[in-house]
Amino acid sequence: MILVFKGRGWVVAASAIGAGVLCAVLDIRDPRWFWPIVGLSGVVDHQLGKRWALQPGELVQDPDTGAVTELRSVHTFFWLPLTYWLYIKLALAAMFVYIAAGR
Repeated sequence: MILVFKGRGWVVAASAIGAGVLCAVLDIRDPRWFWPIVGLSGVVDHQLGKRWALQPGELVQDPDTGAVTELRSVHTFFWLPLTYWLYIKLALAAMFVYIAAGR
């Protein structure tokens, strides 16, 4: 599997893996608890994404036109900004809990 990210987008995968490791350390094996914890790891993504998006960019000037542009860093994971991943993780967690509860 190829992970596609820009900037600090790798945090999305790292927070999910960290949540999984936390569940392993705490011996949480029930999928009705495991998946919500992994889904809530999206809160970390959302908060860090908001903080990093507010950082000032670098001002550059085009030598031909003299126009000044601000270059801001972009933090995405699979072409989606970090702030969106909270909702994606929560939706996937809800789906997995629903499937696990149906057995």
